[in-house]
Amino acid sequence: MAFEADKSIDPLDHHPQGTRSSILRALPQDKLIDKVYDLIKKPPVHWSDLPAYLDAIMHQRSIGLDDRLMLLEKLLVTMATLDEEAPDLSLGLQKFVIDLLYKDLPHPPNGFLSSVPSIASVQPDTAYRTYAYRPADGSNYNPYVPTIGKVGHPYARSVPTTRSTPKWALPDPGLVFDTLLKRDDFVPHPGGISSLFFAFADLVIHDIFRTGRNGFLNNTSSYLDLSILYGTSDVEVARVRRKDGTGRLWNDVFADGRLLHMPPASCALLVLLSRNHNYIAQKILDINEYRTYSNPPPTDERLRELQDDEIFHRARLVNCGYFMHIILGDYVGAILGLVRDGSPWRLDPLMAIRDKNHEVTPRGEGNVVSIEFNLLYRWHSTLSLQDTKWTDQMVKDALGGVDPAIATVETLRQAAPRLAPNPDVKTWEFGGLKRTASGHFLDADLARILHNAIEWRAGAFKARGIPEALRVVEIMTIQQARDWNTCTLNEFRKFLGLKPYASFKEWNPDANIASAAAALYKDIDNLELHVGLQAEETKEPIPGAGLCPGYTISRAILADAVCLTRGDRFYTTDFTPGNLTSWGYQDCQYDRNDGSYGGLLTKLFYRTLPDYFPSGSAYAHFPFLDPVWMHDHLSKERKEVVNQYNWTRPQLIPPSIPIESHEGVNQVLSSGSEFISDAEDRLYDILTFSESAAGRKEGKKELMSGVQIASKTIFSNKAGDYFARKTEELIQTRSFTRVNKSTRYIDIVQDVINVLPVYWLSESNILRLPLNSTLSDDGMSDVEISRAMATVGRYVFINDDPTSDWHLRLEAREFAQLVENHNNDRDGFVHWMTTFFTSMVRAKLETEHQNTLRRLYTSDGSKHKDLAKHVFAAAVPTAAYFSKALAHVIDYYLSTDKVKEREHILKLADSGNTAGVMTYVKEALRAYPVISGFYRSAIRNAIVGDVKVESTQRVHVSIDGANCDPTVFPSDYTMTSESPVIIGLANTGFFSPQFFENVVPAVLKVIFRLNHVQQAPGTSDQLYRISEEYRGVTRMEYVNEQGQVTPWPTCMTIEYA
Repeated sequence: MAFEADKSIDPLDHHPQGTRSSILRALPQDKLIDKVYDLIKKPPVHWSDLPAYLDAIMHQRSIGLDDRLMLLEKLLVTMATLDEEAPDLSLGLQKFVIDLLYKDLPHPPNGFLSSVPSIASVQPDTAYRTYAYRPADGSNYNPYVPTIGKVGHPYARSVPTTRSTPKWALPDPGLVFDTLLKRDDFVPHPGGISSLFFAFADLVIHDIFRTGRNGFLNNTSSYLDLSILYGTSDVEVARVRRKDGTGRLWNDVFADGRLLHMPPASCALLVLLSRNHNYIAQKILDINEYRTYSNPPPTDERLRELQDDEIFHRARLVNCGYFMHIILGDYVGAILGLVRDGSPWRLDPLMAIRDKNHEVTPRGEGNVVSIEFNLLYRWHSTLSLQDTKWTDQMVKDALGGVDPAIATVETLRQAAPRLAPNPDVKTWEFGGLKRTASGHFLDADLARILHNAIEWRAGAFKARGIPEALRVVEIMTIQQARDWNTCTLNEFRKFLGLKPYASFKEWNPDANIASAAAALYKDIDNLELHVGLQAEETKEPIPGAGLCPGYTISRAILADAVCLTRGDRFYTTDFTPGNLTSWGYQDCQYDRNDGSYGGLLTKLFYRTLPDYFPSGSAYAHFPFLDPVWMHDHLSKERKEVVNQYNWTRPQLIPPSIPIESHEGVNQVLSSGSEFISDAEDRLYDILTFSESAAGRKEGKKELMSGVQIASKTIFSNKAGDYFARKTEELIQTRSFTRVNKSTRYIDIVQDVINVLPVYWLSESNILRLPLNSTLSDDGMSDVEISRAMATVGRYVFINDDPTSDWHLRLEAREFAQLVENHNNDRDGFVHWMTTFFTSMVRAKLETEHQNTLRRLYTSDGSKHKDLAKHVFAAAVPTAAYFSKALAHVIDYYLSTDKVKEREHILKLADSGNTAGVMTYVKEALRAYPVISGFYRSAIRNAIVGDVKVESTQRVHVSIDGANCDPTVFPSDYTMTSESPVIIGLANTGFFSPQFFENVVPAVLKVIFRLNHVQQAPGTSDQLYRISEEYRGVTRMEYVNEQGQVTPWPTCMTIEYA
């Protein structure tokens, strides 16, 4: 169970049918040698770690751990190091640490600030929904204790104090601030943390803490439920919702007005999460997994309300999943220094765990935030210089011009009513931004705020680090902590199992700070929790430590992160595809191979602001780190990765110009002198040629010339017989029947069409592939290879989404390397080339191409490699599109209204009239194009129709639009062999005309000749298409069997007698 939970963090790496896992499994076993070498070079445990482990053994159950020995950091580094080399050991350590951190706090709490209302105060859910959902007020998270963590309930008290110091004996709060907390100078964060990290921290803090006027109640829930976005009551939730049947929110709204008084980056991040909710809701509606939604929504008010509620609640669960994974991936990843150090490993507090007695470790029990952690998250010393300036002005304005240095608590209380926002959330504005007529903020404005926050270095945690503008706020905090009778710093450390401080100098070795604290508090055991946390000695950035706060904060924050997520049933036991939908569950998971070393914030930027976060931008991949600092750090520590990122501030990516007319699309696709594709560059990149500018230009030219030669020689008009035989064989061997029934069934897409190119390339000795008839440690199945080739094809031709760019490139390169390894050993390659050359001679190919390949064959080893790459470049990227074209044609003519057309196709094929068959093929591909459209870049000024395109501008040519152009295809249009249908892909590889027009009719003949062939009953046996809008472009996508949206048809079951 624990391993299953761990898989959910990274489905792309762990899915049993995942492309990358199968490629890595098939790579040469010398990778194991590299891993062993890495373990020797960088062992997970060093001799220098021994004192920390001995201290734990000797003092864990007595005086407490000495956190200056960094035991926790060493354990985290060990787990991260062992994650790849010894995953079982890493997982065992992780279970131990998670169990330890979760049990740092009692569940449920042992004490509260005041009496807890009775269970009767919770309203039962009478809707009897078939899906789990988050109640607005945080109730019913634990069915046995439904009030736990509910809005309006008292804070928990984790540590009851036994110190008897009377309040009058404690130092004046103003004096404490001026002596120990007031910023003396600004110190940049030593670990390179950016201001954006603390803008996100504001979201986390405000999501779980909202102290009421009486000071004892928490007026938000104790869960990371994005109540700052959605609200803490049904009334607040209603204000942000459209309730139009789509489950969406009003444009760019959020519910918590307190954030309007935070630096603008916090609101900008929250707006992106608001947009993400609407994206998710729209996708859930479009996919309509349970086939219960109407689109457009129902006109009946009650039905529309039911549909809207369900989509809204499911979308909220998915969006909260995003929030949670940003916390565990990006936020905790930065806290532990994992992103800085290039580690994609993450602590997974959500996993199911059984202890050594086989007892289940609790999850989803509920949570109540405590006063101790309320005080722990006061991180004002980290305000950047720019945010400090903004805060100074905001506080002055809020106080009516009163100098914050002399403002009193009463001054702030009198100003509070003026800070209350307009109840209409659709009118809220921040940071000088203005809403458009549609209610949106401009993308450019949001991006500017976020780019600034990424660039601005946060301040260091330190004594004497809090800006003076927040003096009155800090005074209120000290007074509030005293009113709560909060424990002392040493009492809190004992509670966490840490050794209490014996002196002020041990607490903070800075003589000025220690002596001042001693003068104020006399005895170290009197040091207040809040003051002690803020002025404690801070950590240095080392492996396992990235945030670098005081030692006590560093230890406590991990325990809190584990409890907040593990105690929430909607992140554990109810975090399932059944509640989030299959697509939603997949969508909010980590992609460890996205170039960001874990996390989800990169994906959020690419999704919501794609024109301002280009692919490969360091601003998108490392938003919680100052890009200048990170560039310098990587240049010293990992030089090999620096050039994989763009380190300049992102600029607007101009919107593409849509070209939809048949004439215009044809012009762009055929005009190599005016428009170019990025496909050649991407194909060149995955085949690892020269990186120099001169070498790259010549290498691309040679590669594309090789593609042309390979397409004309290998992809001949003699392949139809092979494809017909192989189609018959696969249908015969892979069909199945019902019990006592003669009807046969087969998944014609996955088990036949998608793997045909794999077998042709392999069995015809065209390209040596790591194909095994059964799955083994050193090979791949036919389905796995077809998926790997689809990944290559997607990266080369339709890589227009920066969200998937990095892992597509990674997987495409790894598959190219795998194929190269199979074709590059001398004996294997010579054997392959011999059979390849012989097959070409048998085919009586043109003398020019024979001579070209003979020269390559008889040249040195590097030319052998080049020829293999040319064959790969021609065949592999186009294979999946060939299969997709076949799937579209078969699906089109297997519909019940195309029986006569199917019969005519079969007659034409039987008579050898391939041109007639291709007429029908083109009509099917006109209705269902292989690719909806392409992007092209202008290399000089051009005029397309009546559209002027300037050099470097991008255009999007719509194959859908061109093939529906009424000037070419009027309503009374009749298809002919001369119909000018545009397929879009170049005439190379599997789309070489002589090959395509010979093979497709042969395959259709075999399938349509099956007795009583038709699509099998049931929606799961049909191609499931959805239409989606992306950056102003409509494209057709599929939903696969895992609920993921993909450009590829994956399954379609047919039946025959």
